[in-house]
Amino acid sequence: MGRLSRPDGSAHYELTAETSVGRTASATLRLVGAHVSLQHASLRWTERGCWELRDLLSKNGTYVGGQRITAGTPVRLELGATIGFGSPTDVLVVGDVSPPRPMLVRADDAAAEPIFLNDALIGLPSLDDPAVSLFRAESGNWSIESRERVGPLADGDLISIGREHWRCCLPSTPDETAMVGAAGGVLLLSDVDLRLLVSRDEESVDLVLADGGREIPLGQKACHYLLLTLARGRLGSDLPAEVLMEDGWLGVSSLLDLLQVSEQHLNVDIFRIRQSLKAVGVLDAVSIVERDPQQRRIRLGTTRVAVSRQPSAPPGASAPHG
Repeated sequence: MGRLSRPDGSAHYELTAETSVGRTASATLRLVGAHVSLQHASLRWTERGCWELRDLLSKNGTYVGGQRITAGTPVRLELGATIGFGSPTDVLVVGDVSPPRPMLVRADDAAAEPIFLNDALIGLPSLDDPAVSLFRAESGNWSIESRERVGPLADGDLISIGREHWRCCLPSTPDETAMVGAAGGVLLLSDVDLRLLVSRDEESVDLVLADGGREIPLGQKACHYLLLTLARGRLGSDLPAEVLMEDGWLGVSSLLDLLQVSEQHLNVDIFRIRQSLKAVGVLDAVSIVERDPQQRRIRLGTTRVAVSRQPSAPPGASAPHG
């Protein structure tokens, strides 16, 4: 993706599809030198497949290769070119001219390393503590799920991860739904049945996805017990009345008490469930768990689920050895 760097390599700045440059706090690339105007210049990725630089009537001008460019007139950037914002000697070097990538950039520190959104499902600040989940929906657009916010993300949105504030940089992407028919092995939740097989002592839960005559085993995982509990909520059975709400919803606080886990543990299990479904080709895997942050409740995102128990051992049968 597009990148500007200091000549000595001391700082690198990744370019968003629409990068504003200036001293103002809202600038995507904030430069604090006195020779830089509040709103100095802009860089953008064009439909012609190149980066263009435009001076925004800055006081001290913008320089490419030591030459001042005409304000308001776009200039195509070439690999290795030098750019000076307000000075022909204080320059940045164009180190990459490839297309922009979806990422998060620190809102208060342009030199901080960005978070690239390389996967369709991302947990932040880490996979072990996914307080914020970002996912690319089947439309190709990005959405967020956290305790405070559930819904779509737009280019330029600000999100908080702990005490840090990050700006979303989301270039346009193809609509994945248009590719579903051509992509082999792609599934939608609406097309599959979830089959949960529970051990007699409920210590293990096997998950199988059934797609017509095809079965996809996902094995036994600790996070499947949460899936079992959500399935029981959808089926309206085998759960205490204080946990159950209408339409399969379960109150988060009551659910945490029932499972005797922390909310961080709950978030990790939700993330792992989605991750395992995504890995076998379920395009809308994130929808397996629905959240309602206003009422602090969650539920299973499909009604196509069945729960069964492993058959009881016949009388007198002994447990297998080895």
